[in-house]
Amino acid sequence: MVVDAKSWTGLTRPIRDTARAILGPPSNWGLRGHARRLQRDLPGRLRDLRRRLRPDGAGAEDQPVFLLSAGWRSGSTLLQRMIMENNDDIMIWGEPFSRCNLVGTLDSQFRAFTDRWPPKVFLISQKDPGNLTDSWVANLYPDIEKLVDAHRNFYKTLFADAAAECGRRNWGFKDVCLTVDDAAYLRFLYPRSKIIFLCRNPFDAYLSYRNWDSGWFSKWPDEPISTPHSFGRLWARITRGFLDARTDVEALFVRYEDLDDPAVVDRLQTYLGWTVPRSSAMRRIREPDAYSTAAAKRRHKLPMADRLLLDLATRAVRRAVGYGS
Repeated sequence: MVVDAKSWTGLTRPIRDTARAILGPPSNWGLRGHARRLQRDLPGRLRDLRRRLRPDGAGAEDQPVFLLSAGWRSGSTLLQRMIMENNDDIMIWGEPFSRCNLVGTLDSQFRAFTDRWPPKVFLISQKDPGNLTDSWVANLYPDIEKLVDAHRNFYKTLFADAAAECGRRNWGFKDVCLTVDDAAYLRFLYPRSKIIFLCRNPFDAYLSYRNWDSGWFSKWPDEPISTPHSFGRLWARITRGFLDARTDVEALFVRYEDLDDPAVVDRLQTYLGWTVPRSSAMRRIREPDAYSTAAAKRRHKLPMADRLLLDLATRAVRRAVGYGS
């Protein structure tokens, strides 16, 4: 028997009680689906949250640089070094504590916010702090600004303070699995930040990835990237997000293949505010011994099966980025 909210009142009491025991109350039907739709739209939740903040909590004055790459072996380390080459004031951390998924676990805290949740009446600013025993305190929250400040203080302690100990007054980090949702969260915390999106032709990126023969995760421990198809799907998902929302998060989108193009490098240094060298001017850095698999014999071409699976996963997005068919 199918029971919906409209026919609920027409049922006898015993049937209603049985249905409620199995399905829960009608007011909860569809609750999980609605919550999941809200949860998936992090930019929307951040817009709701921003409207609820007090005008005097406009945002941090920090100007970190965030370099987000569409997967591994896309030139993010090269670009990281290019950004730091002529600026001794900045420390760009490299994929810090990658298995911890720091940004993803933190920005998930904001996915629950709407224009109605949490209710305003829950916030301490709506109560008399000197007379709390005569107030409803079962739901007693610090003001929303405190949660936002706590997030900024986390990054300050971990990245800004650690950079300052090394004599660097500014900071940032590069990552290879963060999405445009993560970029929206970083822009929300740091309105004056610089965000750079980077991608590389997925065939070249995967060939390099394959040569390393390493067990890397898009999210540890449940999402290892072990096949050309899983690599291509990750590349396509991240890159499509970069393309679609770069304007919304005020990010600069660049391709690895263009890092030696004077016009592209000029755009990059104009965006950042300091001189950036072309990729061909950078010194070659030997990979550390810790990456012993990198010394293995390298293939110069992808096997046909790999190419077919990569093509299947990336074709539409690849064309949009200008990598041809």
